[in-house]
Amino acid sequence: MADRRPHIAVVGSGIAGLRAADALLKREVDARIVVFGDEPHRTYNRPGLTKKRYPLSDALESTIAEDVRVKGAENDAVTWRLGTEVRSADLSGRTLRLSTGETFAYDALVIAAGVRPRTAFGDGGECALHTHRTLRGLGDARYVHQRLQASEKVTITGAGFVACELASLAKEYGCEVLMLEALRRGPFESLLGERLATALGRRLVQHGITFLTGDFARELLCAAEPSHAEPPPDRSLFIEAIGSVPNVEWLEGNGLDLSDGVRVDAYMRVSPWDNVFAAGDVARYPDPWTAGNLTRREFWKNAIDTGDLAGRSLASSLGYGSVTSPIGYFPSMSTEVLGLRIQIAGDPRTSDAMEVVCGDPDEPEQGVLVAYLREGTTVGAAYLDKGARYNSAYIKLLRSLRER
Repeated sequence: MADRRPHIAVVGSGIAGLRAADALLKREVDARIVVFGDEPHRTYNRPGLTKKRYPLSDALESTIAEDVRVKGAENDAVTWRLGTEVRSADLSGRTLRLSTGETFAYDALVIAAGVRPRTAFGDGGECALHTHRTLRGLGDARYVHQRLQASEKVTITGAGFVACELASLAKEYGCEVLMLEALRRGPFESLLGERLATALGRRLVQHGITFLTGDFARELLCAAEPSHAEPPPDRSLFIEAIGSVPNVEWLEGNGLDLSDGVRVDAYMRVSPWDNVFAAGDVARYPDPWTAGNLTRREFWKNAIDTGDLAGRSLASSLGYGSVTSPIGYFPSMSTEVLGLRIQIAGDPRTSDAMEVVCGDPDEPEQGVLVAYLREGTTVGAAYLDKGARYNSAYIKLLRSLRER
């Protein structure tokens, strides 16, 4: 007998897609939910791929996969179509074209396709000097960890979260590390500002990492012509961690605003389609922190919050409950680099001034807490420390941010 229930397609098997599916299940939506993922793995913790050193093993990929498992991903109440890429979508006809050659007809759609690493050298290109890689999925992690375990020389371009975590990991593995940041003066400069970024750059150097910026970095960026011929085996590892690109090409031709991800409203709805929603890294929504602006964020908590809201909004559109609260995402993120914990909250990028609350910005390893202000109002905070000496002050600052 044919399944007459509504068919809901979730494109993307990351945490945003999983949380959207979970929200539908919690609302007891009577529908067939199908999650499409281009990787063969169910949802896992992508940020975890760069945070831990693993022992040498022939089963490295499965070891990492087990370590970054996400609770709830084992749920079989949904249908998982893994290793299946969605090639295109016809939103007016409510159909998806799959990499298998099939088409899938849906009644409602959640776009949670995420992002892919940005590359300067070219997708899949190689050169005589380096093995070029990015790190996004489990397969990438297995390869990179194997190479780092061999204590090879590694060059990392970029100085954001992935780049700095990889550099820290490479030092743990005993590698010689070169970091190149051609556009900024130090790690996380676009978030933390020049003074803290410069201090973090000095700390990288103090821990044995060669960290070059500006023209010095540009001179060492790989400019060799790519080749698909069989490369020699002794090239050093060259990892690009210079940002990301939203996966939206499959949505072209539907009249959507795809200029930076998929534009949605404050309830994750994709206008003008009342049955299409988007969530996670790919969704660009009205910024609750800066009225009149749109924002797209690539952090784990954002994917969780927007995925849940997209699922609840979809459920409401089918008559299962109501959604009364629009997106109210509170930006917060954290990482650890060379033993230094870095926590950032709010939106420091919108600030016009920085105020030191505790500590010395030039010595972050001794602990420093700073507030970021816009027109005298606190809009962001950053706390860097090897311990928790200013933790209570940071929590107090967070409370004031949430209450603004």
